[in-house]
Amino acid sequence: MVTQRRQISRMRRWRTVAVATLTTTLAVTLLAGCSDAGSTRTITLWHPWGGAELAALKEAIEVYQTERPGTEVIALQVPSDRLQDKYLRSAAANGGPDVLIGATDWIGKFVQSEVVAPLDDQIPDAQLQRYQNVALSALRYKDRLYALPESMETVALYYNKAMIPSGPPKTLEALFVRANSRDYWNGEYLLAYNTQFYFAAGYLFGHGGKLLDAEGKARVATPGATKWLSLLKSMRDHPRFAAKSDYGYADALFREKKAAMTINGPWALGDYQQVLGADLGVTTLPMVEGMVPAMPFVGIKCMMFNPNSDAAHRERALDFADFFTSASNMVRMLDMAGHVPAIKGITIPEDSPLAAFERQAKWGTPLPPDPEMKEVWTPMDKAIEEVLTGAKPPAEAIVDAQSLIEAKIAAVRKL
Repeated sequence: MVTQRRQISRMRRWRTVAVATLTTTLAVTLLAGCSDAGSTRTITLWHPWGGAELAALKEAIEVYQTERPGTEVIALQVPSDRLQDKYLRSAAANGGPDVLIGATDWIGKFVQSEVVAPLDDQIPDAQLQRYQNVALSALRYKDRLYALPESMETVALYYNKAMIPSGPPKTLEALFVRANSRDYWNGEYLLAYNTQFYFAAGYLFGHGGKLLDAEGKARVATPGATKWLSLLKSMRDHPRFAAKSDYGYADALFREKKAAMTINGPWALGDYQQVLGADLGVTTLPMVEGMVPAMPFVGIKCMMFNPNSDAAHRERALDFADFFTSASNMVRMLDMAGHVPAIKGITIPEDSPLAAFERQAKWGTPLPPDPEMKEVWTPMDKAIEEVLTGAKPPAEAIVDAQSLIEAKIAAVRKL
């Protein structure tokens, strides 16, 4: 089975691309803090983007260089599955780029390895006020800020308008009621739901569940988590829900128009538009009891800064990040790459499917940057599978998950 972390990497649509062959001159400039060649002021940037994201990045760099005559941004593509380790090795050897485009869950490991610069005294308050609160909070680790947010990514509810003419249910209660009414929808299943932890976590948090505390200790065994697992079991047992820990299964049922709804991220939007065309709808997840929103994970594509950069390169890197996360460039990334902006003040048209992802992200749960988070995925997926197969009741499964997470964290900390 593909690991959870590889699945999340794939979900982010960071397509693996061939690393560009570097010329001798470029190789010299790749070390952060090196002297600029001649009168040109350089900024080195590493990123994992290809396709539309790369095209938008290139255009942004051209605009920036035009506005800053004599400044050159040297951008290097690195495959998404190699970028984190490549940066760790390079920065640990006093090299690496001035700025890195990376992901929320890299921050804790980078902090522990001392390869990312804190930003608390580097960013003006006026600039910090620009960003969405959920985006900034995702980039803080132990009360310090280590990155600037570019865009937000979460899951939302896709639905087939032809199969649900009156629209999708607003609440979980309505979801179960309407599942029994064939006057409301048509098809084999009302909902195809991939129950892997990343996709199912929104209802854990919506029921008041938690993962880690401020010290990185596991806090998953709560009454809310038990209710959440019971909800997933009810979905699995219902004949009109296809609830299974399998991304491809849920995805195929929706594409083949056998399921009226599914839960997925913006990485699937283009493919679903090709299949369903004008029949495709996207909205926020059904709410839990008391009209409490589901709170799925929100990942942040962000810009991090190398502590090896000298003062001049750091200043230029921060200036480029200020430009890149400005309103004008965020509109560019929205229009060209489909990125949901991590800043305030940009209105996504209501008829755009991305508007639903923006609303859902504002309600979401920041993906924890703690390095301990990597020990959470497998035990939580195991607990879900144990409950769905009837191997354990929800209360027992979640207690066992907490014990397993605690053991895995303790083992890692001893290394």
